[in-house]
Amino acid sequence: MTDFNHLDAFSRNIGVVSTTEHERLRNATVAIAGMGGVGGDYLISLIRAGVGGFHLAEFDEFEIHNFNRQYGANTQTIGRRKLDVMVEMALAINPDLRIKTFPEGVSPANVNAFLDGVDLAIDAMDVFAVDMHPLLVNAASAKGLTTIAAVPLGLGSGILAFGPKGMSYADYFAITPEMSEDEKVIQFALGFAPEMFHLKYLDPASINLKARKGPSSVAGCKLCSGFITTLALLALLHPEELQYVPWYTYMDARLNKYRHRRLWMGNRNPIQRLKSFVAKQRLAKQAAAN
Repeated sequence: MTDFNHLDAFSRNIGVVSTTEHERLRNATVAIAGMGGVGGDYLISLIRAGVGGFHLAEFDEFEIHNFNRQYGANTQTIGRRKLDVMVEMALAINPDLRIKTFPEGVSPANVNAFLDGVDLAIDAMDVFAVDMHPLLVNAASAKGLTTIAAVPLGLGSGILAFGPKGMSYADYFAITPEMSEDEKVIQFALGFAPEMFHLKYLDPASINLKARKGPSSVAGCKLCSGFITTLALLALLHPEELQYVPWYTYMDARLNKYRHRRLWMGNRNPIQRLKSFVAKQRLAKQAAAN
């Protein structure tokens, strides 16, 4: 085996970042919650970008329906823990990585330990984990940390950044405790993609909120990974350039649509409230039909 040299391995990053910045990335630690649809891709991309330390949380195992999009899913990994597989892949790229694992996933009992000593948090948990997202974001903000997140939406992606300088999670998404799980999912999706471009071609019959399932494409996941890797570099090297919620970025590659703008009042914006009302009415009709 050839001796591993960090600078040689990732030398093609120099020019995009300086040698000094590259060393800062090597010394940085990023917490990634979730190693599924997007989280595994985030991990590999950030390793190749030069990040040297990670806290990783995931409780699930690979299954055959993960094959269409998840980085570590293949015939050799079915039934294996996603976390174990991704750690092996990570160390095969950079054997000098500093990795701390949380095989039970993120929970109220361990979220502070998960965030201790990190420079950035990334939310890569399932869209339907509606109570886990604010747990991570709020705990990170309390520590003065930035949390970045992206959601694959059809053949596109919505991207947000949370932190002490932006709106709170609750204020932006306008999610309240009395809402049903389905209503929380609707609010969550609207916050990432106010224009909902993907609904122009997505088959609504493929969305099953009761079963907590919906379509997810590799194209959308790869867009998430590109945006998150870029935002992570900004957060770690140029935090003054990062724009927090109510700013959002939303791109649909199929429709060639791109938005980067400020969502005034978040989901409490009158137009957003109307969209939410319509979506909930459609949800009620769908539930009645079933």
